[in-house]
Amino acid sequence: MSDFLIVVLTALLSGGFAIPLGFLLEMPMLSIYVAAVAGAIIGMVVFAFVGGGLRSWMMKRMKNPEDAHEKVSKVLGQWGTRGLGLIGPIFPGVTVSVVVGLAAGIDRNELVKWMTIGIFGLYAVYTVGLAVLIEITGV
Repeated sequence: MSDFLIVVLTALLSGGFAIPLGFLLEMPMLSIYVAAVAGAIIGMVVFAFVGGGLRSWMMKRMKNPEDAHEKVSKVLGQWGTRGLGLIGPIFPGVTVSVVVGLAAGIDRNELVKWMTIGIFGLYAVYTVGLAVLIEITGV
């Protein structure tokens, strides 16, 4: 149980890094996936709702908030909310993706929805892929 909690807390703080940590702790693959997903989603939801309030507070104090909004929106480019949510959980990570999304003015609920889908999907691929790689290399 303590290994499960370690992976949850690691995912809460650093997202995908929790998956290799789970393998290092010799946890079962399904437990690693569940713990990493749980930690990442808890961290993402908390950060999205706390970060949303911080974004509003910062925007009120900026001299020209529209310039900042445009710069961050360019980062998203053609990928948009879906791309950020589906790719972001692995690179650049859950926390950075939430920060970029909120800074770009993405609706918090929409961001949480797509980040959740991305976390479930990418973490499954990452966990299975790492398990296969470990099996092939015998590490």
